[in-house]
Formats: sequence, C-alpha cells, structure tokens
Amino acid sequence: MLLLACNRDKDKESEDTIPAFRTVIVYMAADNDLSSDALADIEEMKAGYAEAGVNLIVFADLDGEAPKIMKIGKNSAATVHTYPEFNSAEATQVQKTLNDIVDMYPAESYGLVLWSHATSWLPAGVRLKSFGEDSGKQMNISELAAALPVHFDFILFDACLMGAVEVAYELKEKADWLIASSAETIYEGFPYDEIVPEMLKSNINLQGIAQIYFDWYDELDGDFRSATVSLVNLREMENLAKCTKQLLAAATFDISTFDRLTVQRLDVYSEQYAFDFMDFIEKLCPEADRSALEAQLAKTVAYRANTPSFIEMFDIDTYCGLSCYIPHPERNDLNEFYRTLKWYVDGGFNLL
Repeated sequence: MLLLACNRDKDKESEDTIPAFRTVIVYMAADNDLSSDALADIEEMKAGYAEAGVNLIVFADLDGEAPKIMKIGKNSAATVHTYPEFNSAEATQVQKTLNDIVDMYPAESYGLVLWSHATSWLPAGVRLKSFGEDSGKQMNISELAAALPVHFDFILFDACLMGAVEVAYELKEKADWLIASSAETIYEGFPYDEIVPEMLKSNINLQGIAQIYFDWYDELDGDFRSATVSLVNLREMENLAKCTKQLLAAATFDISTFDRLTVQRLDVYSEQYAFDFMDFIEKLCPEADRSALEAQLAKTVAYRANTPSFIEMFDIDTYCGLSCYIPHPERNDLNEFYRTLKWYVDGGFNLL
C-alpha cells in the first residue's frame, strides 16, 4: 500500500497546495457493469464545469483500466495520478484515495459524490450489497463511514436506496447534508451537466441540486419517470433518533404480528427491504402522539420529492424523505446485522 503514493505527479502536487474555496470529489467505483455510464457522466461533468478556482476531482475505477484521479475542467479531464490496480470497493482504498485527493487539492470546504451500485444499509456478502461493487467486493455502510477522512459539507449518493435513516444516522458525524434517493436510481443517475454548476457555486444551493434531479426524471415518460430524492440535514439526525425512541417507548405495538407489506414500499425487491419511515411509524403506532416526531422530521428532511410511481411496479402514495427497514420474519441474517447499526444501537429503533 505504501507504493500507491509513490507515483504522484510532483509538479501537480505543488501546483495545488494553495487551498481552493471548495473541492468536490466524485468517487466512482465503476469497475463493473456501470463503466459505460461512468464515462458518460464524466463527459457531462466536463460540459457542466464552469467555475474556475473550484476543484472538481474525479476518481474513476473503470472496467479494464487502472484506477486514476482526474481533474475536471471545461470540456477537459486531465489525468493527474494513476494507481496500480486495486479494489475500489475496499474501505481502506476509499480512505487512501480520498486522503490523496485532499492532500493534492486542499480546500476550505469539501463535497463528496459517491457513485456506484448500492443497497442502503444491507450488508455486503448477503446476496445483496451495501455500497460499491468491484470483483464481487462491497462495503458495509459502517465501513464506508469509517473510511471518510474529512468532514464534508455534503455527501451526494449517485447510487440506489441510500436515502435511509440507517445510512443517514451512520454518516451524521461525517457531513452536514445528505442528498440521496430512498428508492433505486435509474437510467443515467444524476444529470451532471446540470448539477455541476450548482455544486461549484460559492453559495451552493443543495435543495436546487436535489430538485434538478427530480425535475429531470419527472419530465420523462413511462418507466423512466421514476424517482425519489431528499435533502437531509445530518445535524438533526440525533434529534430524530431521540424523538423516535421516545415515541416507540411510549407506544404499544407487537412487531411480531405487524404486517410489513401494508407500509409504503420503496424498493423493487420481492422480499422488500426499504419502506417509508413515517408511514411505518404511523401504521405501527396508530394511536401514538406523533406530533413531536413529525415536527423533528420536518427539520431533518429539508426537501423531498417523488414521482407518482416507480418503474410502474408500485405507486408512491406517501414519501417522508427517508426509508427504513422493517424486520423480515425470514431473514435472520439481515436482522442480526441490523443489530450492529448505530441507528439500532444508539437510535432507539431496536424493534428486533
């Protein structure tokens, strides 16, 4: 691993030691079937870049290519560092790469785009995956959170199912804001030619970025008109957990007999793992006083939007901006892993 730092371009290193206002890092774990989509998104980033003096840095691990760091300019992408082959879905490599970029492009503030396959908090290696995909390797969300080396102004997931209470709570110490979809992301992901100009502005409009994503999909037809998106204030996640814990402690319910399939679904899996958080609370505890939790949720989710349905597989009748897991009676493997998450351990969502 020590050899990975030896190939850095020294001229480039010295050129960029003066801190910029902001460095936005795009980490593309695309050594998989998404490589062509990654290349298309890089082209969109080049087209959208217009803010000189603000760094847009892409790490790309593509199928059949050595992992590399690129500095995006207007209609240009200069490779500034190439690594020996490694697995971009290893948490140690995420940390190493992000540290390299922070060292090369110091800034007063940082933004992070995490780009790959993903399945919310679901554990790596249990048929599904959490974040990243490279040669069958994935990262658990707790591993990803531990690997983030600096505090980010925002984290944007261009990946499926990451707008979850479990994900947000795991990342609450790592960033101020989270932009993510609670359902899958389809087609082309985020439209980078439109959101890059917003990400690089000195007065960044994070709600505007989320709304650009939603509007882009909401204007499409058929299956392509499918999207959920939310802007989550991670600094309010602790208070959301406290309100949730207080409500559940005071309520009477039997989770063992609860029909999880009555709750608004937010994934396309046949077993269903992602459900609307507030719809679950309302149906689990219909007689409980939810006013404090609802007020806190309004502080936590600054923006949310959804299309009327998702790839014509299910309607979206209600969407609070965050998904959650409901214990599955036949998935003890998932239930056991769920007990290790901070949202379960510290957040009061210990329903198992």
